[in-house]
Amino acid sequence: MEKAGTTDVNKVRAAMAGQTVKAPDGFTLKMDQTNHHLHKPVMIGEVEENGQFNMVWQTDGPVRAQPWSPYIAGNDKKPDHPVKSTQ
Repeated sequence: MEKAGTTDVNKVRAAMAGQTVKAPDGFTLKMDQTNHHLHKPVMIGEVEENGQFNMVWQTDGPVRAQPWSPYIAGNDKKPDHPVKSTQ
């Protein structure tokens, strides 16, 4: 809202595109320019007996999210961008 200078939904949504924020885990998250999904690191871990995680692999940096699963029929026809609000 600060960047948009208003509470107008479409203007706030447009202003969010491309913004980055530092997450509590120390990684930087980025809002995609076109589809508003987050770019974020991918991590694979093992659960230890004490309930904590042992990280066994992670990407070097953020990975762009796919907005639609390629494994679901018809998703290849969906747009890679958000639909404008009618508000």
